[in-house]
Amino acid sequence: MRNILQKKRNISPEQAVKILSKNGINIDKNDAQEMLEIMYFLAKLIVDQNFKK
Repeated sequence: MRNILQKKRNISPEQAVKILSKNGINIDKNDAQEMLEIMYFLAKLIVDQNFKK
């Protein structure tokens, strides 16, 4: 899945870890990277399915 979405990302894994830790969710950098990849994939999928008809 990493090769599918190699475009600009607005949130780095480090930023995601910091944001989540402020809200009581503790994950490591690798888990944050995987979470972001899934979120970007789902966001692209939703946009493609709903707005690019």
